[in-house]
Amino acid sequence: MNKELRILILDDVPTDADLMTFELAEAGMAFKAIYASDKDSFLRSLEDDQPEIILSDYSLPSFDGLSALKIAKEKHPEIPFIFVTGALGEETAIKLLKQGATDYVLKGRLSRLAPAVSRALQEVAERKERMRCEAALEDSEIRYRTIFENTRTATIIIEEDMTIVLANKQFEKLTGFPRSDIEGKKNWEEFVLQDDPGKKSGVAHKKGFPSKTPMSGNEFRIVNRNRDILYVIASIASIPSTTRKVLSLLDITERLEAEKKIMDNNQMLRTLSSELVMTEERERRRIAVDLHDNIGQTLALTKIKLNALMEQESLPCTTESILEILEMVDQSIQQTRSLTRELSPSVLYELGLSEAIEWLAEQIFNQHGLQIVLKYDLKSRKIDKDVQIFLYRSIRELLLNIIKHAKAKEAHVTLRKTGENIIVTVRDDGIGFDIASIDQISNKSGGFGLLSIRERLNYIGGRLEIETRKGWGTQVEMVVLQKKRKRRK
Repeated sequence: MNKELRILILDDVPTDADLMTFELAEAGMAFKAIYASDKDSFLRSLEDDQPEIILSDYSLPSFDGLSALKIAKEKHPEIPFIFVTGALGEETAIKLLKQGATDYVLKGRLSRLAPAVSRALQEVAERKERMRCEAALEDSEIRYRTIFENTRTATIIIEEDMTIVLANKQFEKLTGFPRSDIEGKKNWEEFVLQDDPGKKSGVAHKKGFPSKTPMSGNEFRIVNRNRDILYVIASIASIPSTTRKVLSLLDITERLEAEKKIMDNNQMLRTLSSELVMTEERERRRIAVDLHDNIGQTLALTKIKLNALMEQESLPCTTESILEILEMVDQSIQQTRSLTRELSPSVLYELGLSEAIEWLAEQIFNQHGLQIVLKYDLKSRKIDKDVQIFLYRSIRELLLNIIKHAKAKEAHVTLRKTGENIIVTVRDDGIGFDIASIDQISNKSGGFGLLSIRERLNYIGGRLEIETRKGWGTQVEMVVLQKKRKRRK
């Protein structure tokens, strides 16, 4: 024994008490013996000495062992009580054990005393440990239920067959059902929409749960008491040593609705942006036609009449004035033609995309000295006019970006058809740039801009890919359907 044991011995025969202590000492027990021979001394020792085990004779002159057992069990039911007596019938022994005695040992067989004491003390230790574990478990369950109840996430505990055994108040709030109608009465699958894809997943399938990971998440559509459809993310975890699972549900309905509104707004913005581009293009075309048909023709007619005046006899001063006017008219005609081409090149509308890019390459070389190599193997007439206009404006913007930022000597423009797609590649041998600075480049360049090109491509079902690094150059690839997708209003 690790510590000195306090043993209360109730016996009116001192030699018998000595024999008990001798047997216990021989067994190697360290103990303090407390002797009592009558009721008064027994009661006093029971209260004052706080014994850890009681050894009692059954028959005493003025106080019997059964009365002592009843007193001990009333005052200290946790103390083991062993009868050590001379003779004891089987029926009496059974009666004593039923009354609460731990064991009994005959005085003629005291060799059994030490093992009986050790066994009784071990039972006490085991009982205390069990009570401690039960108390700890109860405390743990209280804490768990407190967390379970007060968590802000709807949570349920389900059996293997999906029956809901526990539900917290957040699950009540989510579904609209009281716990009295849920626990033990409803199955988790009853809340999941019949055609929901999650029905086929491990979380909502009766044949099993996810086994690869201790916790997994799935998205479900569930129906509440008002028949409203809610979107939730369900996370499931196993409860150790049971077949039960904890299912936590995160309501993402509002988030999805907000995301849908954002997506709808973005789609509307893309549509408006696309319509704005086409409206701008139509307005450019209208102004260009007006310049050509009205102002351009007026200037041309003015030049013809001035030339006619020159052929008539007039004073030298008049001739000189007419020559000055003719020079101004020529400049105006050239500026009008240049402005008309800038606004809306007629070659794009009359001949098509490939020819318009050829004309654009020539104009850029003449104005900026950038050599442009053009390759194409497609027929413009098979491409939607709106797509041609978009590609022309995009190629022009990319070439202007090369002139402004790339410090390139040469650029390559390739147009090719692959299936139903038109693939346009614009590559330069310039200094390249950091992809992260694309916003700044687009903002500085104005006009269409790389971001506008990408957004417009996304809207019409195309894509934009940029490959660049400093000192290597830049390659931009645009992929777009040659026929515009018809979009629902």
